[in-house]
Amino acid sequence: MSWFVEDKRTWSQKAFGDILKNGPLPKHVALIMDGNRRYARTRNMQKIQGHLSGFDKLVEALNWCFKMGIKEVTVYAFSIENFKRSADEVNGLFDLARKKFQGLLDEKEKIDELGVSINFFGDITMLPLDLQQTIARVVDMTKKNNNLFMNVCIAYTSREEMTMAIKDICIGVKQNQLDIRDINEDLIEKCLYTSHSHEVDLLVRTSGEVRLSDFLLWQANYSVISFINKMWPELSIWNFYMGIINYQLNFDYIQKIKNSIEHVKQTEQKLLNKIITIEKSKLNADNNTETESHVDSNSYDNITKSNQDKISQFLEKTYDKRSEFMHLLANSS
Repeated sequence: MSWFVEDKRTWSQKAFGDILKNGPLPKHVALIMDGNRRYARTRNMQKIQGHLSGFDKLVEALNWCFKMGIKEVTVYAFSIENFKRSADEVNGLFDLARKKFQGLLDEKEKIDELGVSINFFGDITMLPLDLQQTIARVVDMTKKNNNLFMNVCIAYTSREEMTMAIKDICIGVKQNQLDIRDINEDLIEKCLYTSHSHEVDLLVRTSGEVRLSDFLLWQANYSVISFINKMWPELSIWNFYMGIINYQLNFDYIQKIKNSIEHVKQTEQKLLNKIITIEKSKLNADNNTETESHVDSNSYDNITKSNQDKISQFLEKTYDKRSEFMHLLANSS
């Protein structure tokens, strides 16, 4: 089955979707596709058949999102915790992933036509080498596209993601690319897998479970969360529309909270930058007991800009290192 299918919505579904477009729409939707195994069990199917049904629903849901003008979708495909499942199920999932990700390579023309950039979040080194290479080729093939974004979380947990970000920052400090005081929420956020993503606006979880299962915990800080009491393959477009309605009903309230917190963060960062400026000015003065009142605005602006440039250089090197890893893996035999 193709990853990109024709719009199968009925005229009433399309009409209702057009009505929803008059309100605020999420830019980034995250999906926890839970319930494939239970779906198979209740129908006396093999587990892998449940996962195949789940893939079919994913293709349908991606179509819903893109037709609604949602530019970015992140899906939870395989948690690190899933390695604890039986070897038969894990190997079956990897075989399914090989087939479906190869399908992305085969649909290059359609992907380029739509301008879809496909990314994978997680420690892919935990996966079989041939699957790693297929993933890297998909990323390398679509990296220049910038119209739509699909992110697949595989061998992923939020804890692993945050640990990875902290390790990269520690390397930056050790190599004198960063100072300890450069470490803040903004820097950590820019070192996550989602560094180039919009924050998650709407998170949908199926199967009736009311938990996030270590998925995008940092990114979902201001998300509207829609828990749906249906197994993933049973998800309907009306369930999806209800999630968007829930987002729209809470939009103004969430924006107010975000603006308030952002104002506090900016005020705190300005104060910290001023303290750093004063201390660096004192350090650069020869036996000078310069005080805060002697630090002019030019000195403050110059040191702040220098600090920002240093952080930008560190981030650029970090992103280049990750991109180079994928490029080399994509071109390995």
